[in-house]
Formats: sequence, structure tokens, C-alpha cells
Amino acid sequence: MSFTTDVTEELLRLPLKKTCCRKALLLGLFFGCREQSEDGTMTLYLYSKGTAELAKELLQRIYHAEATVAEVVRAGRRTVVLSVRAAGIAFFLADVDRGTESMLHQAAGFRCASCGQEFLRGAFLGCATVNDPHKGYHLEFTLPTEKRADLLSDYLGATFGRVGRIRRKEKIGLYYKNNAAISDLLYYVGCSKTSFDVANVCIERDIRNNENRATNCVARNISRSVDASRKQINAIELLIATRKIDALPDELRYTAELRMEYDSASLFELAMLHEPPISKSGLNRRLSKLMEAAEEIESVKDAPYFSFAKEK
Repeated sequence: MSFTTDVTEELLRLPLKKTCCRKALLLGLFFGCREQSEDGTMTLYLYSKGTAELAKELLQRIYHAEATVAEVVRAGRRTVVLSVRAAGIAFFLADVDRGTESMLHQAAGFRCASCGQEFLRGAFLGCATVNDPHKGYHLEFTLPTEKRADLLSDYLGATFGRVGRIRRKEKIGLYYKNNAAISDLLYYVGCSKTSFDVANVCIERDIRNNENRATNCVARNISRSVDASRKQINAIELLIATRKIDALPDELRYTAELRMEYDSASLFELAMLHEPPISKSGLNRRLSKLMEAAEEIESVKDAPYFSFAKEK
């Protein structure tokens, strides 16, 4: 069972109380209708038998039109085909495609505040799909004409923010890839449970991403600490090999001995190993002086270290 099917079933369970809202839902259902014969017969291809039964009931109740429903297999998938002649819906679609109305609520004749929600509910049932949020965020309406896409795009944009648009052969797709917009749209049409599921998936992803970022940050810090420790040990080894360590102050020799003995200790741990313990900044100063002393040796090309290195 697909995620779209789950959303469809939740939408089909919602009640319809007003006649104007029933009509709005029915117009939304047919908004994605691509086929209309010369005798006025409209054909809808649906993936849900429950959607077809709801459409058939509303057509009879509102337009006194008898629809035929059949099941066929298209592209290896079971599809429900609904055919009907309903002059009111045909006139609505013709007006939209001619561009007679520039606003969706005017074209569809919304009568109450809920009509817009029911129209989008119908449009989702008739021509929309939504991905499982665990696999990615994508909700898309597929429409057959530019005019219908323009009206729905303006309506969606005013309510949920700018909608993406893509040409798919002879059809136009209007889509959202933003989890917040998808969650808001699903909640708007009545899918409160699914809307919260999408929001929860987003929260889970954020938590995992934050945990991964924290883990990566710790790993980078450890790597930097190891690199720094290796450089300090190399410097101390150079000072020992050239016997320059003996000319350094007692506290630097003490720190050098501890660094060699505890080569994997962090700066904080190394500072605490001193007797008495010193501050981290104090330790940094001592290590910096040891590094500077080693750099001075390396800068003198005739230093004893080089002959020592060659003998090795």
C-alpha cells in the first residue's frame, strides 16, 4: 500500500455536510480530467475504488447524472475508470480552459469558507500523489491544461507558499518539496493524522542530522587533537636527538617528558597530570615554546640534527 493510498483513505473517511462543499469537492475531483468526448462524456482515471464510488454518489446527488465505473489495467496497474456526462462540470472546465475567470474561487463558485478545502480535497483525490516522507518530500498535482495549472498554482501559492511547476509531456505538474508546506496542505484538506506523521518524520530527521553533526564534530576534534599531539612529539624527539632539550628550562623539560609518556592524552588531561596541575592555557604556552625551539633547529641547515639523521 502506497503513502498516497493511505492519504486517500483518510480523505474518504471525512464527512461532507454542506451541498456547496460537496459540489466544490466534485469540481476538484474533475479538475484533473483529461478526456472529454464530443458527446460531452468525461472520463476520470482513478487509483481508488472508494474515490470512484464517492464521485458516483455525488454526481447522482448534485447533477442527477449516472456514472459508469469499470476496472482496467493500465501500465501494469489496476485503474478505476469513471465515465459520466454532467453538463455543469463540463461548463466549469470549459470556462477555466478558456480563461474566463482569473480566480479559482470565482470559477468554482465557492459559497463558504470550507469550499476551498473541499475543492483541494477533491483535487488531491483526482490528480495528486504524495511520497512517503521517510523516502523524500514530494506532493504533486497533475493537470492537463495551462489554465487549470495557473488557477490552482495561484490558489496554492496564496495559501501555502510558492509552488513548483514542471512540464510532464502533455501534462503540467504542480509540486511542493518543502515538508512544512506538504504538512500544512494535508492538514488543510483534513488529513490531520498524516500531517502530524509528516511533521514527526521531519523532527526525527532533524534529530538524526544533529546527532550526526555532533558525532562528526567530535571525530574532527579528535583527529585535530591527534595531529597536534603527533607534531608536538616530533618536535620533542628532535630536541632530544639534538640534545637541545637539556638547555631548556625545567618546566619545559617536565612538560616534554609528560607529553612523551602520555602521547594520547588531551590537553586538559595533560595539564592535570602536572604536579601541581597547570591551566590549559599555561600548557599551551609551554608546548608552543617547545615547538618554537624545534623550529629553530630545523631552520639551521648545519645543525647537528642533520648529521645525526644521516647517520641513522
